Amino acid sequence: RFLLGTDAFGQDVLAQVLWACRLAISIGLVSTGIAVLIGVTIGSIMGYFGGWVDLVLFRVVEVFMAVPLLFLLIVAAGVLPSEFRSTYVMMAIIGCVTWTGAARFTRAEFLKLRSQDFVQSARAVGLPLRSILFRHMLPNGETPVLVDASFAVAAAISIEATLSFLGLGPVDQASWGKLLASAVSAEGQFKWWLAVFPGLAIFLTVLSYNII
Repeated sequence: RFLLGTDAFGQDVLAQVLWACRLAISIGLVSTGIAVLIGVTIGSIMGYFGGWVDLVLFRVVEVFMAVPLLFLLIVAAGVLPSEFRSTYVMMAIIGCVTWTGAARFTRAEFLKLRSQDFVQSARAVGLPLRSILFRHMLPNGETPVLVDASFAVAAAISIEATLSFLGLGPVDQASWGKLLASAVSAEGQFKWWLAVFPGLAIFLTVLSYNII
């Protein structure tokens, strides 16, 4: 029995929805992890040093904020050969462009924390910069970054679904967006189960991360 029906090729929709969950969740988590790693590192340097370092790096942040991510991914999918249209390339592009939110939140927290007594004490005893930034300051300023990260995971899942819907996602791999695109056949026939079940999976996943 096929509980959620089959697609145009007679393949089980339930199996594809479950398998596509791996793709969506992995892209969301890994790309957000890359973005948080880059953003926290740059944001901590900006907030700790301030001055011209902050000024220069914030211009870099503004440049990356101006990059339209979806169009960049569409261009990359159109230019790159099919063997490079993989999950890993998509993760890398999303992570290397969406780190600006984590950088701005970390910068704001570090600007506030750098004048605190425990930071001044860490400087006075001669702790290395790495220890001051990531062992003492970061645990006290990570909450806004974690909140932003949960929204970033949801956004990455939506972007992957959009690309797959347009036929630009990873080749030969089941995805929710690809199932949505197949809801309307070449003859113009609408198959409601191919729209409802993958769409519901996207909706519930994105909603869950936003609630987190």
